[in-house]
Amino acid sequence: MSRDTVPGQEAGVRARFELFPSVHVAGGRVVHLVGDGQVPEPDRSDPVAAAVAFQNQGATWLHLVMAEEEDGGFDLDLARRVIKAVSIDVQLMCRAGVNDETALEQALASGCARLNLGRSALTDLNWCAEAIARHGERIGVSLPVHLTDRGPRLAGPGRGTDAGDLWKTLAALDDAGCSRYVVTDVSREGKLSSPNMRLFREVCDRTTAAVLAAGGIATLDDLRAVAALAPHGVDGALIGRALYSGAFTLSQALACVATST
Repeated sequence: MSRDTVPGQEAGVRARFELFPSVHVAGGRVVHLVGDGQVPEPDRSDPVAAAVAFQNQGATWLHLVMAEEEDGGFDLDLARRVIKAVSIDVQLMCRAGVNDETALEQALASGCARLNLGRSALTDLNWCAEAIARHGERIGVSLPVHLTDRGPRLAGPGRGTDAGDLWKTLAALDDAGCSRYVVTDVSREGKLSSPNMRLFREVCDRTTAAVLAAGGIATLDDLRAVAALAPHGVDGALIGRALYSGAFTLSQALACVATST
């Protein structure tokens, strides 16, 4: 379904555009995600310190990603420590492990303001629908997209795996009442190669849910371009490697968004 304005807003009035600095954690350390892989980040190895630093620079939200541990779950104790260390809202995403009721309740009890269901949850859309029905806006869904000759496909929980057609999954999740998606072009994740604007707009054209844009943001001009999609449903952006590499600071990004929205 096509949309020219965000639900509940008059034409020409932009949504509040939020920035989500990302802290990706694996093995107790901050890492970069590059496509389906992980690259250690030596300059900011403590996830608690990274979260506090982003808060001190003016962040109002944090995107905390917990990678899969050796036992197939995620480090819940560390997630709790990161969340407890800051006074801002935290959006938690677990790349694997949250695909049953016990893990879901544990993740929601971590103190996060919102939980984004990750790749493992995409393999059972009926369970996703039940989780959305029970917890409403506290649940979002991450959509890691691979562009293929068959059209946009979703990346599954294992490296190189497939979790189905993007548009069919999006329609099913919309029917379940999902209120928010994180949309990532996996081929651009962590590569500072510019965001996939066409993908973000196409997703917005097919859903009335809010969309958070992720993957490829490398410059302030990239950020301005993403923020310009706010009237169409993109109400925030995740920023990771650009901040860690020094392409720009979070303070600069916040000022950029404030003047462009």
